[in-house]
Amino acid sequence: MVPPGSQDTGFAGTTSAVHRPRPGVPPRILRAVDAKVNPGYDRVTFEFTGDSLPGYHVEYTSGPVRRCGSGDPVVVAGAGRLVVRLEPAQAHDERGNAMFTERDRTLGLPAVKDMKLVCDFEGQVEWVLGVAVAGPYRVSELAGPARLVLDVRHGR
Repeated sequence: MVPPGSQDTGFAGTTSAVHRPRPGVPPRILRAVDAKVNPGYDRVTFEFTGDSLPGYHVEYTSGPVRRCGSGDPVVVAGAGRLVVRLEPAQAHDERGNAMFTERDRTLGLPAVKDMKLVCDFEGQVEWVLGVAVAGPYRVSELAGPARLVLDVRHGR
């Protein structure tokens, strides 16, 4: 346990892309997204139905982020944009009902300022996180339930 107010010194992280494809798996349903502050980093958790994760690609982008389908530009708070692409995945049930209605979230955490769902189409779900600075992050996989965890280190 890291004492309150201190940094997680075991957090090296990366600023490079993290890519883990999973070809041949059935689409996973994203049922919840949560964000919390922790000592030294903010944690964003993507929770799925079933017992396994879809493939994913996480990376910072310097270019504009656009909503799939419409192509409308997406503006997020902060100096960096961290894109999380999940596939095969969907953020709706078999009838097309959204799994959650809050698609644009203002968080105001130290590292993650806001996050927006920019795509839920043809087996791809994509979120963009507006971050204070494009600093190190780490990706973890957890089970029971299946979760993809993204920790974004606080700026120094």
